[in-house]
Amino acid sequence: MSDNMETAVLKATISSLKLENKVVYIHCGMRSFSTHKPNPASLIQCFLEAGCTVVVPTFNYDTLCLPPEENRYLQNGHRGEWMFDNIRAFDPDDNELESCMGSFARAVLHHPDRVRSNHPISSFAAVGPKAATVIKRQTYENVYGLYQGKEARDAVVLAIGVSLNSITPIHYAEELAGRTLFRRWAATKETPTVEVCVGACSNGFENLHSILEPCSAYTEVFGSQWVAYPLENLLEESALAILAKPEITRCDDKNCVRCEDMVLGGLIACDVQESVSVDPEFSSAAG
Repeated sequence: MSDNMETAVLKATISSLKLENKVVYIHCGMRSFSTHKPNPASLIQCFLEAGCTVVVPTFNYDTLCLPPEENRYLQNGHRGEWMFDNIRAFDPDDNELESCMGSFARAVLHHPDRVRSNHPISSFAAVGPKAATVIKRQTYENVYGLYQGKEARDAVVLAIGVSLNSITPIHYAEELAGRTLFRRWAATKETPTVEVCVGACSNGFENLHSILEPCSAYTEVFGSQWVAYPLENLLEESALAILAKPEITRCDDKNCVRCEDMVLGGLIACDVQESVSVDPEFSSAAG
């Protein structure tokens, strides 16, 4: 297939999903392209030429480290000793990320114009006209702040060949439903140990499929199924479903302590442990 034909197909797909000029939170499995596999950089360029701002997760778990003294949280999605080897301090100027993030996320991270957040565990990278504005909304405490603000009001979540188990905004829906995020500790180039908020297990998010299907748009390109969800609809419907049935997010592992604690409401702190402060705008948005 010629480059011109590939570009034409990709741009037509972007247009059919009405993604032009929008912030698009993309979760992409490049292996889902079965009949023809575009180059990730070419795919990114098609979105940029359509005026999109592309946002992807660029998580890195090598930065995890021990708490300063001990884990004094009563309920924090963790059991047993904290054990971390080969700790690497996080630097947002580096391009390190977990291999499971995929080649598309890696390509965004290596884009010359990308902007990356400074969350040492759950960072995001973006490229496009609104990249800096979206990314700056994330903080250590407000890890899902990039789903807030006027830039997110007309935004779209796009799953390219992946299931709902890969859709990070559902963690924010858990917060909107009243759950409290877990805490972890990480090393940065400025500070040996920082406390940050993180999400829980996402392996049960596919249980929301039938609830989110009415607000989704489907298409197929080169054998890969693309599913687009308006961000506001995805957050609202997911939060309502979690409020109605907390167990809906539980994964198939009956011993998953992250699911167990999150279904119970998330983190619970001892009296001696001060919780991480959350900015007023976020508190209001989360109800």
